[in-house]
Amino acid sequence: MLVKLKATFTLMRWFHELVVMIPFIALYLSTYYFGESHIQTPLSGILLLCFTIQLLIAAGCVLNDIRDKDIDAVNKPNTRIIGRIYSVKQSYILFITLMILTVITSILLTCFYFEDWWWISITVVLFSFVYNLWLKRTPLFGNLLMAAMTASIALVIKMYLSADLVILNSEKLNLLFDLFALISFAIIVPRELSLDISDLQGDLSDDCYTLPAKIGEQNSKWVVVLLLVLFILSGIWIVYFHPYQWITFGVGIVLLFVYMYWLFRCKERIDYIKAGRFLWAVMILMFLLTTYFTFQ
Repeated sequence: MLVKLKATFTLMRWFHELVVMIPFIALYLSTYYFGESHIQTPLSGILLLCFTIQLLIAAGCVLNDIRDKDIDAVNKPNTRIIGRIYSVKQSYILFITLMILTVITSILLTCFYFEDWWWISITVVLFSFVYNLWLKRTPLFGNLLMAAMTASIALVIKMYLSADLVILNSEKLNLLFDLFALISFAIIVPRELSLDISDLQGDLSDDCYTLPAKIGEQNSKWVVVLLLVLFILSGIWIVYFHPYQWITFGVGIVLLFVYMYWLFRCKERIDYIKAGRFLWAVMILMFLLTTYFTFQ
C-alpha cells in the first residue's frame, strides 16, 4: 500500500506541485504587501486556483507517463511506474479521477471567483492533449509549448488579481509577475531539451523524433547554450532598466554558466537528470530573489 501511495505521488510529480506553489505564494503575498488595505481578491479564491492548476498538472503528468510507457521501459526499466507498479488501466483510472476533480474545482472557481477560468482551463487541457499526442514527438515545439504553459501560471495569477493590480498601480509589482513568467519560460525550455538528450535512446525506439534525435547530442547541447545566452542577454537588458534586480540576474547568470559547463560534461542519463535538478534550483532561487528585491 505504501509503495502504491509513493508511486501515485511520483506519477503526479509531487516536486513539480511544490514548485507550482511558489508563484502563488510569492505573487499573492507581494500583492498583499504592496496594498494590504486595498486587496479585494479573497485568499480562498487564490487557494482554489492553486489547487485546480495543481490538479491539471498532475493529470497531465500521468497522461504523459502513459504515453511514454514504452520509452520509459527503455530509459528507466527499473524505476518506471507504469508497467511495474501501476498497470495502464490503473493509470487511466488515476488520470480520469484527476480530470473529474479538475472539472469540479473549475466549475466552483468559474462560478464564484474567476469567470475567465472556464476558457483558460479548456485551453490548457487542449494544449496538454496536443503536447502528449503530437508535439512531444516533434523537434523543439513540445519543449516550447511545455515552457509556455508553465510560464502562463504567473500570467493567469496576474489576470486573476488584475483588479487589485489596477488599484495598486505599481510598476514593480507588475514587473514581478512578468519576471516570473520570463524566468519560467527561459529555464524550462533548455531543461526539457537537455532531458530529451538524456532520453534519446528511448525516444528513438518509439519513433519520437525530438531535436536531439534530429541533430544529435552535441548539437543539441549548443542549442541549449544558445537559448540560455538569449536569456542572459534579456536579463542584462532588464537590469539596465530595473537596476534593483541586478543581484537576481547576476546570481542567475553565474549559475547558468555553471550549468552550461556541467552540461558538456554530462555523459550518462543520471548526469543529465542531476543537471536538470540544478536548473530547477536556479529557477526557484531566481523566483525568491526576484520577489525579495521587489520588496526593497
